[in-house]
Parts: sequence; structure tokens; C-alpha cells
Amino acid sequence: MLWLDSFMFYLCKSQGYNAMPEITPAQIKRIHTLKNALEMTDTQYRAALEQFHVFSSKQLTEAQAGQFASELENVAVSKGKWVRPYRKYQHLGGRRDMATPKQLRMIEAMWGDVSRAGTNADRAAALKKFLQRFDISTMEDIRWYDVRKIVAALKAMQAGVKGEI
Repeated sequence: MLWLDSFMFYLCKSQGYNAMPEITPAQIKRIHTLKNALEMTDTQYRAALEQFHVFSSKQLTEAQAGQFASELENVAVSKGKWVRPYRKYQHLGGRRDMATPKQLRMIEAMWGDVSRAGTNADRAAALKKFLQRFDISTMEDIRWYDVRKIVAALKAMQAGVKGEI
């Protein structure tokens, strides 16, 4: 099946169509970072690319690049040469109509700037109480359309903390 993806990619490119999304610069960087972490020789790297019927990562489609990077990451993790980065709230990504993990981290960081709570537990409790003003019980319940209101309130609070009000 992978050879069919590569064939269709080159067929479309040769005819001037861009039917399959090309690899992104971030994917190229990730692949090469993993290649270096695994200390792969050029020969080993090219052999690994052969499963996709290409000789350069720039010839991969976006989907193929994602698959290749995942395979490299799995090998690197199993060899102890790579640790998957943990990002708070990442498990909440891809939820329909909900705030993204990045937005949740931003709200939490902004709250850290304005909160007067001394401990992390007190800060979390104060954030929960603040969110209840918006009829939201926890960070996980923030919808995408609530983010603007919450950020506006936090910016106003930041301005007050800095003495700009």
C-alpha cells in the first residue's frame, strides 16, 4: 500500500497536481532529530527510507513522514535514546468544540501570573473557583468559545496586578 502512496504522489506531481500534502518542515526536522538521536549512518537512514520507495525524507508525503517519524521514535524510545516529551493537557487534544491543550496551558500560565496563592494546591483551587464564574467546573471543561472571555478577564487582572488600571 505504501508503494501506491508514493506512486500516486509522483504521478500527481508530474502532472502538476498537488493531491497529497507534502512533508512539512517540522516533520523534516523531527525525522532528522530522531535520526541523529539514533546515531544512524547515512546508509542506514537511506535503507529505512526505502520502505517508502524514496531516497530522501523530502520526497515523503505528510502521512508517510508522520508514520516514518513514529517508527523512528519507537525505535529510539526502545533503545533508551529518546524520551517522549510530556505536555500537560496533551491527552485532551482533538476534542470537538473544546479548548486545545495549548490554550489550556496558556490559561494556566496566565493564572499563575495573577494568582496570589502560595502553594500549587491553593493556586489550583483558586483557578477552579475563578472558572466557576464562567460556569465551568474544571480546566478540562473549557470550550473553545470560552477561551476568549477567560483570557480577556486574565489580561484585565494582569493589568491590575501591574498597576495599569
